[in-house]
Amino acid sequence: MNKIVIKDNLFDKEEIKNIYNFCRELSYKRNETDDVKLPYTGLVHNFNLENPVVKTIIKKTKLSYKNLTRAYVNLFLQKEEPFFHQDSVDKNSKTLLYYVNDEPQKIDDLGETFFYINEEIKGVQPVPGRVIIFDGEIWHRASSLRNYDRFTIALKWENIL
Repeated sequence: MNKIVIKDNLFDKEEIKNIYNFCRELSYKRNETDDVKLPYTGLVHNFNLENPVVKTIIKKTKLSYKNLTRAYVNLFLQKEEPFFHQDSVDKNSKTLLYYVNDEPQKIDDLGETFFYINEEIKGVQPVPGRVIIFDGEIWHRASSLRNYDRFTIALKWENIL
């Protein structure tokens, strides 16, 4: 279906700042790739699905815990270059990204999430507190911010009917 939904203004400035400060204090590991044949990119902190931040995002977006399979934070350091990938080959999967950074970014700061749809690449800006929800089978990739570390919370659902 190649559907991407963007939701802004679900979180107030204090909530955005609190989530950002929380994510900055977590420990991260470099242990994931966008594909088994590719080098590691970014750092990851896995959440328990009952984590209060996960609960807050679920509540604010009015989504369901049903079939939620994974929740984590991606941390991309400046000038990292992630690869295009799919989160799932299941056409009934969904991915949610929450942009954690609390300062508005200028257009030249980069940090977009790029989607490859119908032989075109389209980018979504990393607006603080922005949520994007998309089909997990859509090819996409992160981009790092030019002058800051980029934090993004990801939630993933499988077998949504």
